[in-house]
Amino acid sequence: MRDIFAVAVAVSIAIENGPVLQAQIVRMRMVMKGMKGLIPAPKGRVRTQVGHKYLEALQAKVHQNSDSDTSSSPTPSDEEKSPGLNLLILGITSGTAMDDIDFALCRFTQEFPEAPLCLEIVQYDSVVMPSKIRTDILSMLREDAAPPSMLSQMDAEMGHTFANAIHIFTHKHGIAVDDIDLIGSGGQLVTLTGTPPKGQHRSNMCLGEGAVISAKTGVTTVSDYRTAEQAVGRQGAPLFAYLVGLLIHHPTRLQICITIGGITTVSFIPADNKGGIDAMYDWDTGPGTSMIDSAFRQFGLDPATDQSSHLLGGNICHEVVNELLNHDEFLKTRPPKTTAREIYGDAMAMRIVTMCNFRGCTPADTIATMTRFTSASIAQQMLLYGPGREAINNADIVVDGRGMWNPQLISDLQGEFPAARFGSFDKTGVPSNAKKAVGFAMQAMEALLGRALPVPTNADVRRPNTITGKLAPGLRWREVIEKSVQFGGAGRGWEGLPEVRELIVKRG
Repeated sequence: MRDIFAVAVAVSIAIENGPVLQAQIVRMRMVMKGMKGLIPAPKGRVRTQVGHKYLEALQAKVHQNSDSDTSSSPTPSDEEKSPGLNLLILGITSGTAMDDIDFALCRFTQEFPEAPLCLEIVQYDSVVMPSKIRTDILSMLREDAAPPSMLSQMDAEMGHTFANAIHIFTHKHGIAVDDIDLIGSGGQLVTLTGTPPKGQHRSNMCLGEGAVISAKTGVTTVSDYRTAEQAVGRQGAPLFAYLVGLLIHHPTRLQICITIGGITTVSFIPADNKGGIDAMYDWDTGPGTSMIDSAFRQFGLDPATDQSSHLLGGNICHEVVNELLNHDEFLKTRPPKTTAREIYGDAMAMRIVTMCNFRGCTPADTIATMTRFTSASIAQQMLLYGPGREAINNADIVVDGRGMWNPQLISDLQGEFPAARFGSFDKTGVPSNAKKAVGFAMQAMEALLGRALPVPTNADVRRPNTITGKLAPGLRWREVIEKSVQFGGAGRGWEGLPEVRELIVKRG
């Protein structure tokens, strides 16, 4: 109440003293930043809190005074309005398979808020995930009830692991950590409840505490992107439809991106003449490579080195494939939907291994069966909830994720949609192995700028748009936040920055 009273006094003084109005507004904004329900949402977005009308009237008074007294408020030059954006951001993530930590060092530049956003991938690479922490996490997930101390320990441990990996990456490529403006960490997602039982809330557990990363690197870190999405009623994943749309949209042809990571995601971007990125939609189709990798490990094989000799030659048990396709509850659920290892992890893989063993399958047969179930589930979901077989066969399909290197998966999908034009995501200028890291780098930038990303058309809730991510300030926090404040120039008031409508990838 004391803060609210202070704001009210400042408002009264400001209204009575037109010449000092702008200065009073600036001071008021600083007071109000920590006050829930007083800051209006960016223009064009739903406002969910009360208490805005008085402030809107005050904002109108600001504009009125600015128009009537130009001598006391000189008009800034174009250069002063927008000094341009230039941020060096390191995106980092680890997929469901938990085998590698992926990095993409990105330079984002934009002349002014309405201009195209330019992306230069300075460097990208992967660092092997330490086997011990992967084993510890998998062990924790297999526990019926992991103690809170184990969850908090794993969260901190993953933060230290990411920070150590960042130093390995930067040292290897001769990058000065101090030069990095932001780190965008996707963390290590272990559980994701997009559709909870009645009476429960949407939630996720994403390991890798951002404050630890910031403390160990000195770089401001943005993390935990999914929670803001879930807080307003959305699934919390997938997260990259807009990036995909900016990269692959086409004037006249439907574009489809199939991301086969541990879990598979499909993104549909209609032709520009049919809505383009404004009509995009996506969802998780179900299994990707996580169960196949788990089966390899259960047979004492290494999924990273033994796939070539065990993927071919096995006989598919179609009885098992059909039973899985017909009785899987997630596959029966209409989009929007998302999942993680809680459904398609080690437990499900063990169940399929048992089903195959009961029918006398060899390890090679079991892996072939699991691979066919994965490809069949992707095709089934695309046909059930996409635009139809004819439209898909006339589309351009790009594939990324670890599954793109699985020849049987790709062959199965090409056989299902023989007329479609298949290609690698690499053609966009963003390497397939770097896509998610680039996505988290871009979302870190948007969090810093306070610029919300558009929501896919099939989302549970289309409004309000959200600014995702939590910031852990680093040593250069004031310098970095100043770049954000200056971008867009003076005079925007409470309006949000316009959404990015064009992304240009600078190719080396």
